Amino acid sequence: MNVKSFMECERKSLEKMKRYQLPNRFKKIGIVIIVISLVAFFVNKFSIENIDVKLTAKYGILVGLLIVSISKEKIEDELITSLRMQSYTFAFIAGVIITLLTNPLFNYIANFISQRQQENFQDVGDWEILWILLSVQVFYFEFLKRMNK
Repeated sequence: MNVKSFMECERKSLEKMKRYQLPNRFKKIGIVIIVISLVAFFVNKFSIENIDVKLTAKYGILVGLLIVSISKEKIEDELITSLRMQSYTFAFIAGVIITLLTNPLFNYIANFISQRQQENFQDVGDWEILWILLSVQVFYFEFLKRMNK
């Protein structure tokens, strides 16, 4: 495989990725969904205490983060695409490490230190894993953009 064919293959894969992105205006819509969901979550927690509102708010946060994550930037060039790919890679690795270390390991260590009867490992829910992945990706992508300006 020569350099030209390799570059052509990379260009084609980047073009395919652009098809799965939303226009830039959706970033603001995603942020509005996140803010509304956070407000609903906290209002529900401190006054209403309705399980349906809680679940709707939690998944609203995820939808908002996903919309922000897949929205294009105002200027979408090769650097932004590269930074986006780096942030997805970092988010995946960080998400796996955070998921493995937070709940099960900390609960196991706390039970061992307090010398309580050893409980089984507790799993991490789907919402927590998706929230970790999306929030790490969005924040790390924004961090990389600001570092490369």
